[in-house]
Amino acid sequence: MPETDSVVRAMTNDGAFRIVAARTTDTAQAVISAQELSGLAAQDMADLLTASVLYRETMAPSLRVQCIVRFDEEAGQLVADSHPDGWTRGLFQKGSGEAPADLRKTQATLQMMRTLPNSDLHRGVVQVPESGNLSEGFMRYMQLSEQIVSMISLGSAVGGQHPAAGGYVVQLLPEAAEAEAAMETMTRRLEDFVEIRDRLQASDSSPSRLVEQIFDGMPFTWLHSSDIRFGCHCSQVRVMTTLSVLN
Repeated sequence: MPETDSVVRAMTNDGAFRIVAARTTDTAQAVISAQELSGLAAQDMADLLTASVLYRETMAPSLRVQCIVRFDEEAGQLVADSHPDGWTRGLFQKGSGEAPADLRKTQATLQMMRTLPNSDLHRGVVQVPESGNLSEGFMRYMQLSEQIVSMISLGSAVGGQHPAAGGYVVQLLPEAAEAEAAMETMTRRLEDFVEIRDRLQASDSSPSRLVEQIFDGMPFTWLHSSDIRFGCHCSQVRVMTTLSVLN
């Protein structure tokens, strides 16, 4: 049976690590088509969509989150919105400047926002690395703004006959025994999962398969799975109004 977009959670039986993995291929393709994106801009949008799903599932599963890549020099912004019911959308807003909306050529910030249970807004901003690597930017955000050391990889292939989009977050849990040794072991294991595009294409971006590969040989338990889909209950006008208030 073909894979469909979803996000899964699992934890090692020794309580040392948890993982969140997502497939966002269909959602990313729909957003890319709707926003008329191509090339690296399409790839960045796909990765940002995956980041928004992973961020929500990791930090606020029952609440809405929003991730924004805001380019310097008025080059525009990429926006990804993830809702707890699975609806996910993306938006590219072209800027008024002449600089390209390309993470590899124009500096940008990554802004992550989530609603807190008391309805307050938690917001953090980090600089995207000069390499334009959103995985590294997401890890930097988790460490600096959430104080959670996370190992993250986002991957996408938006052109050709085998599109793919997905990613994972692995975190060391407070209950972990001998935390430093466990972290060193997992870091070495994940050296083979820094770049995951080929793995995603080979497995139809299956998040379950990604978890099984990362936790290979480690007893673990599945915790939760939910569907992801393209769409939103809100209009573009409402989204942009929200963004204008947050800027």
